[in-house]
Amino acid sequence: MRRLLAALAISASTFTPALAQGTPPQEVVAQQQQLQSLLDDAIVAVRASNEAQACSLRGQALTILNNNIQAFEAVFPANDWSDLQTSLQGSVARCTAKGI
Repeated sequence: MRRLLAALAISASTFTPALAQGTPPQEVVAQQQQLQSLLDDAIVAVRASNEAQACSLRGQALTILNNNIQAFEAVFPANDWSDLQTSLQGSVARCTAKGI
């Protein structure tokens, strides 16, 4: 659990917009901000020992990431989106295995 909390904390703190040149499309920025908010809320849920809420939030975050990964990679190229995706996939799989 501590490793997961640490991974979420690192993910949330490092996946802030590192913009490519130019003005990014507003819808991509809005989706990235929603993703960031879900990751932040998942950290809060983990710290509060609310595993069900944390699992739900990570699932929502994974959906947003999966739906927008190409746009995120284009607009925020300095971030390692595939690493975050792999981390969230593993987390969601563990939640599913626990029946959460």
